[in-house]
Amino acid sequence: MSARLRSRQGLWAVAGVVLAVLGRVSVESQALVEWHRTILFPRLASMLQWVSGAALITLGEAGALLALVLALFALAWRRKRVLGSLTFAAGSAIVSFYGFWGLAYAYPPLGPRLSPAAIKAAGEFDELAEKSALLVARASARADPFAGPEAELLARINAGLAAGFLRLPETLEASPVHTLRFGPVKPSRVSFALSWLQLSGYYFPWTGEAQLNVAMPRSLWPRVAAHEKAHQRGFARENEATVVGVLACLSSADPVVLYSGALGLFVSFDRDLARADPLARRRVWATLPQGAVEDLRREAAFWDVHAGMAGAMSEKANDTYLKAQGIRTGVASYSETTGLFVQAVQAGLVDFGSGESRR
Repeated sequence: MSARLRSRQGLWAVAGVVLAVLGRVSVESQALVEWHRTILFPRLASMLQWVSGAALITLGEAGALLALVLALFALAWRRKRVLGSLTFAAGSAIVSFYGFWGLAYAYPPLGPRLSPAAIKAAGEFDELAEKSALLVARASARADPFAGPEAELLARINAGLAAGFLRLPETLEASPVHTLRFGPVKPSRVSFALSWLQLSGYYFPWTGEAQLNVAMPRSLWPRVAAHEKAHQRGFARENEATVVGVLACLSSADPVVLYSGALGLFVSFDRDLARADPLARRRVWATLPQGAVEDLRREAAFWDVHAGMAGAMSEKANDTYLKAQGIRTGVASYSETTGLFVQAVQAGLVDFGSGESRR
């Protein structure tokens, strides 16, 4: 490699690192984050959903595959002569990630928009778990089996979630996108790989697409789809996306979507009750209908079967990524939902009696 080429590649590499750093430090500017939340993100979301929402294929997966092939081809053909250019490309991807979506990690938290925080004692977790178990029982009595062709079930889930999100109070939104028309959650064509990586779905920020692992049990589909669609709306933090997604499921008139949301609500309260009072937990589980017990066990068994080195590596990478975005608890944040659900109950967003969220 000539000295001139090395110098040029060095400059590209430095520029790439500078771009990556600029992207990461951009979250420290509150004024920039607020401009992104109120002005840029709604416009980007509108544009991306117009483009990718109408596409029959998953643009993100196709684009990522093409980028990977080109990078590997360049390395194999040009070797060290393209390292600087690839570093610049990586830096460009990082800074664009923050521009398209990453700044959402610094948006104001969901909790204050729900209700004042409250700490629940073990007995109160018992009560909430019991109520959510009754909600599961009522919802399961009206739910249809998760059967039929994949495309038809996904279309049904997308329609149910679209209505459910619209029924949530606009004041809960992370960004003013309540009236935007969002594209459907799409089946990932690498679902087999997502299973071994212990991933139920993902959001691709450069295209605004929500992807679903369709290899997992179908009882998970609506609430995972809702989680990824909450990411579409600017809820970057994992626990907030889970809570908003479940609330959207519970606000849906579709029995299948509502039932999956009820399972998600129960799982959150059950997780904390298992730590606080195992005896009470066994009593609450005894009130669940057999079909719901089978669905929950099937979900757990699916992930157990696919546990392994790939999943451990994926979890470590995701943990590192989340901590880099300012989520100090990393992957543990996925399960930090109970407090937000308690606040949602206090705010009157969950009606345990009728099995539907209040409008």
